[in-house]
Amino acid sequence: MAEEEKTQLEETPAAQLPPLPPLDMSWAKAPTERPPRPKIGDEGLTLRMADYGTYGIAPDHWPYQNDTPRGAYPADDMGLPAPYTIYEKAEVWAENSADLYELAIKEQWKPATQVSWNSIEALPEHVEAAIDQIVSNISEQSYNSNQVLMGWLQEISYGYHEVKLYLATQTFDHARHVEAFRKRALANGGGLGVQAPGFFNRAVYAAFKWTEYVVYVNIIRTSMLLALCEWGDKIGRSQADRQLFEHTANDLRRHLAYGIEHVKHYVQCDPRNRRHIRTWLERGEIMMAADLKRDTALRESFILALGDSVQEGKAKLKDLREAQLKKLILSLEAATVYNHADHVAKSFRDVIENP
Repeated sequence: MAEEEKTQLEETPAAQLPPLPPLDMSWAKAPTERPPRPKIGDEGLTLRMADYGTYGIAPDHWPYQNDTPRGAYPADDMGLPAPYTIYEKAEVWAENSADLYELAIKEQWKPATQVSWNSIEALPEHVEAAIDQIVSNISEQSYNSNQVLMGWLQEISYGYHEVKLYLATQTFDHARHVEAFRKRALANGGGLGVQAPGFFNRAVYAAFKWTEYVVYVNIIRTSMLLALCEWGDKIGRSQADRQLFEHTANDLRRHLAYGIEHVKHYVQCDPRNRRHIRTWLERGEIMMAADLKRDTALRESFILALGDSVQEGKAKLKDLREAQLKKLILSLEAATVYNHADHVAKSFRDVIENP
């Protein structure tokens, strides 16, 4: 407003100002559900408790193209549509999303203060270089997962807010893993290692469907990383290393739990979707195999970190790869994708059996 207009308005007597419209309280009578007051227990007010009655019903199709909260009464003038592309429940839903969100908030950890960095002692140069290469690879994978996930998050419509809230915690987990494993590579006189070949990273970037991304990241990559972190006591040389792997494994179990429940829901909604899962699994395994086969730096690092001799390191690396494949197959069985052991991509099986 121009200065002269402001001055004129301030000097206008109150009696000459236009009358205010009458108070309209119709908005307070919105025909939305009025749930009873929740009985809050030791866990506090959780999402499931708050989303009582119709507020907790996620529709199979979300009808609004804007930010209307689920359960709110839609305005007559909805304004411009939001940039969503996913409006179907089958494409994103996992029944455990709300619980995973609460769990993630409760279990979040801080790499700066909850890892005993001072426990890391000087190591032989070849061992430190091996550990640095392994953690560099994990940090790179986490960055790739997060980079793509953040792009997908904005595509999911408001009707599935439990999923969006949980996935927000997963982005934070990935960011935490990037930070923590990068710090480990730089914490003991070493440095970051060699970049991975990146075949699997490019598969993640190229995912056309959300469920395809979930198969690559929450199922294949997370199964592999979780099995690796559960071997942390065999790789780490300090309390800090073990804490790092333990905390990360706990995060990855939530990622895997969402992936399993989402794939299960996706298949149950339409059994024909099972063939899509099989196709994405095959593609992901082929790209993972291309990485593992060509990543000499990572392979030799595992041999040095896992064994006191080359032969022992090779034997333990094979055991690790078999543990990773077993984790993947069991995860798929939990997601009702049965008999995957009979459908593992040949190149992936070859690199597991001959790492």
